[in-house]
Amino acid sequence: MAILVVCSCKTVYSQTKRVCPKCAKPKKERGTRYQVVVREGGRGTRKHTRFADTLAEAREAELLIRKQLDSLINPAAARKGVTLGEIFRSYIALAQNPNAKERKTSWRKDEQRWRDYLAPDFDNRRADAISNNDVLAFLKKLEAKQSRVGKPLAPATRRHALHLLQRLYNWSKTKNIYTGYNPTTDISITVNNDVGRVLKPDQAQSLLTALAEFGAQGKPLVDRMCALGLQFALLTGRRLSEICTLRRDKVNLEDEAATFWDQKNQKWLTVPISPEALAIIRQADSIGLMDASLVFHREEGKGIYNQMDYRWRKLRDTIGLSGFRIHDFRHTFATWVKRTIGLLASMGLTGHSTITNAARYEHTESDILRRGVAAVAERAGYKAENGNGD
Repeated sequence: MAILVVCSCKTVYSQTKRVCPKCAKPKKERGTRYQVVVREGGRGTRKHTRFADTLAEAREAELLIRKQLDSLINPAAARKGVTLGEIFRSYIALAQNPNAKERKTSWRKDEQRWRDYLAPDFDNRRADAISNNDVLAFLKKLEAKQSRVGKPLAPATRRHALHLLQRLYNWSKTKNIYTGYNPTTDISITVNNDVGRVLKPDQAQSLLTALAEFGAQGKPLVDRMCALGLQFALLTGRRLSEICTLRRDKVNLEDEAATFWDQKNQKWLTVPISPEALAIIRQADSIGLMDASLVFHREEGKGIYNQMDYRWRKLRDTIGLSGFRIHDFRHTFATWVKRTIGLLASMGLTGHSTITNAARYEHTESDILRRGVAAVAERAGYKAENGNGD
């Protein structure tokens, strides 16, 4: 069922018939009206109809409907004006398709931001019915919204929501899904990312004592793994996502190195790690599940990203580190390493630059990097102080 003939008696019949089955009038060469009928699937599924004055217009309407269905857009809603929810569903379908050009490894974050922040206000709103003031009012509303831990949303979270909204409008324009007015133009949220904190040696000692107690023998596996993961964060400067996705087969005990997936830069990064960090990995192996693929895991071998973040938020207030983020362990690591081996060499450990390429021509680079990771372990209190730290 696709393009049908509409008789003057309002009977609809197939183009293969020369006369109307009801009134027997012959089909006219000119002035014939057509009905386009396209079903979403097989017999019994929802159908979409259009009327056209010429066969060429009918064929064009049929192609448009099929294209909209392929893009997960409701053709009926598109006639009135495509909704932002339909744009998002088309966008996310391609973002999670491994064979699509638009594939994004972080599509789950976009899905979560849409579900938690954008969908309640914009899911059923037509894209052309959203104004600049609507977007500003939405951002103002987010300022009063609380996070899952009962705190106001961070400016960075609100900016992520705005960026997703802007991305949907820009993407729909490139796909010719919606090419009208973009209400997100000239709207921005300023975020001050210069909020990193660095541990002092005495704070590091208090931290290690608290983690040893928190992850003591007899505690649940997830608590012990989280305690080890937090120590590992301090000793390696890796991001939380990199620690929680570190696989056992990516640790080279013989070479004292580990390979992490840098999700931010979408690349693998191999760095040397200190003997103290390797000892933490061995301890995690000894208390963990034999068949688990992740170094730091909980029951059934699952990751501990949310569990580690949640437990750290609870623990930090009890040791005088209120507001100190897990990411601040990375700031601490980078600062301490830089004081020992210099900024350029330290970037080879943090992954902030392409120093790996430069290290191919510097044969002593590996030794310098190892001095850096050893210095962090010493400054944190795993080794005797040499008197040079403050």
